[in-house]
Amino acid sequence: MKKPIFAAVVALVLASGTLLANGEAFFIPALRGPVDLVYFARVKNSRTGRPIEKPPYVTIVDPFTGLIFPFVGDSPGHFRSPDIGAAIKEITTHPIDTRQLEVVVTAVGYHTVKVGNVPRRSKGAIELDVRMEPKGNGVVSRVVSQRGAAGGGTSVPADSAKPTILLLATCFGFAAIAAVARKVGRPESTER
Repeated sequence: MKKPIFAAVVALVLASGTLLANGEAFFIPALRGPVDLVYFARVKNSRTGRPIEKPPYVTIVDPFTGLIFPFVGDSPGHFRSPDIGAAIKEITTHPIDTRQLEVVVTAVGYHTVKVGNVPRRSKGAIELDVRMEPKGNGVVSRVVSQRGAAGGGTSVPADSAKPTILLLATCFGFAAIAAVARKVGRPESTER
């Protein structure tokens, strides 16, 4: 089996293991023992305080390693990230600096939110406080300062193009690496 196809199959298999919460698909569980560093939240409507009814799309970026973790929550507004700590530790021995992590949450019908201060804890399952401002019908919505999570996290609107551009650049980089690996890995034919 070719390496790019094998990598795609492995990614799909890993992404398919989900649990159920309130009758909906919720999160990908840890496969090996306790989690290293995982973020979770119940995304709430900033006006009503109730969980949003749309699935949140979350992107966590670690600028130090260049890792990007895009994932989707479930429809009642839950999300739980993959084990970010384990993935970062596979690449570097440098301690995880949670102050540099960028957490961006988007959902249909809501303004994009960037979690301003990620709690400083770098181990375990950490809850984030995410509140999203609904988009109004012709009404200009205002940015509301949010109460932080237990570790002092707040959410402010962010530009959703930055994670998209980083994700596209990463995909093109992986495609270029795969193309080079295919050419380097081929034995030359001695018969002509």
